[in-house]
Amino acid sequence: MPKRPRTEVAAGRRGRAARRDRQRGELLMVRTVAVVAVLLLLLGIPLWMKHERDKRTEGQARKESPAPVAKSPAAKAMAPAAAQASAPAVTGGMGHGLTFALLADDAKLPAEVARLGCAGEPRATDRPLKDDHPCNHQQGDTSCRVVLPVLCIQPGTAAKPVGGADGTYAGWTGGQLAPTQPVMGAILTSSALASARCEKELGSGWRMADVKDGLDSGSIAGLRTTNTTLGQGTRYWVQTQDQPANCWNSSGS
Repeated sequence: MPKRPRTEVAAGRRGRAARRDRQRGELLMVRTVAVVAVLLLLLGIPLWMKHERDKRTEGQARKESPAPVAKSPAAKAMAPAAAQASAPAVTGGMGHGLTFALLADDAKLPAEVARLGCAGEPRATDRPLKDDHPCNHQQGDTSCRVVLPVLCIQPGTAAKPVGGADGTYAGWTGGQLAPTQPVMGAILTSSALASARCEKELGSGWRMADVKDGLDSGSIAGLRTTNTTLGQGTRYWVQTQDQPANCWNSSGS
């Protein structure tokens, strides 16, 4: 039997190798498809079970929910009135609050003393009572839209420090005075809330200063604290209990 040429033998070998590679590729593809199908099945079964469970739960809830009760004509007529009664009252415009500032004679006092009053600088210009009396103890003098510190007091019985004329100690409280961080007056919706701000920032026993702390002298004097600053160039929210001159009880602008 004649021998086949070497080229034919080599070609035959390459053909058989190609068929084997193709068969392995087809087998690998079948396995891959089978694995993907199994994974999809494993993912789909829990989703289908959850869907069926949700449907059963929804159906059970519909069976157990009570039927809507028809409202009588009288109840329908009362509903708008009840809604109107429960709605919050609409307030007027933004009010005004009472403010004090450091007085000019504060420089004549010992360094540890601060004295604030109606006529301190800068003057209140929003709603002064009259030209020679810039504060307004009756209606408030500064718009509650303004952002100012609250003047706080920690009541005490300290004696007047040595130095300074007696007149400069008008309104002596015997306590300590300090400011809070500036706050819009409209946020001070009550005396208690303003005093709570003093206590939160300065510590227990502090509250919002009241004109009566100065014995109605028109000023409030007390000891400064070492860790706060009562500075020139700003006014401070103070309260008056006798008049609607606070941001929480003054009339709108």
